[in-house]
Amino acid sequence: MAFKNKVFETTVSMHEFSRTQNLLDLAIKKSDSKRIVRVNLLIGPFSDEREDTIRFYWKDLAKGSPGEGAELRFNHAPIEMKCFDCSGTFCLDEEERSLCKFCFGDHLQLLNKEDIRLESIEVE
Repeated sequence: MAFKNKVFETTVSMHEFSRTQNLLDLAIKKSDSKRIVRVNLLIGPFSDEREDTIRFYWKDLAKGSPGEGAELRFNHAPIEMKCFDCSGTFCLDEEERSLCKFCFGDHLQLLNKEDIRLESIEVE
């Protein structure tokens, strides 16, 4: 069992490594080669991404690039739902039951499935 847990941790870490590389590449592209001061990231409500792991990989991957030394800010997205019964869209609090806030229907679709995305960057 310990071996399986170790494999899972390695798989998650490799996923976060490649996601961090993709975020860094996108930030550098958007920075137009200017020094990146701050990176604002939006984490989806069901994301497996861990902030500390992304910070660790960013620090290593960004060495010698415009992203080196950038501050990473993590914002957490609410759970966004759409009701198939009334077409209403709303944010669902974690404590609430999964019912539409408008018609109390239970035919809902999760709108924000993204794990993590680059929201904005600040450059010098």
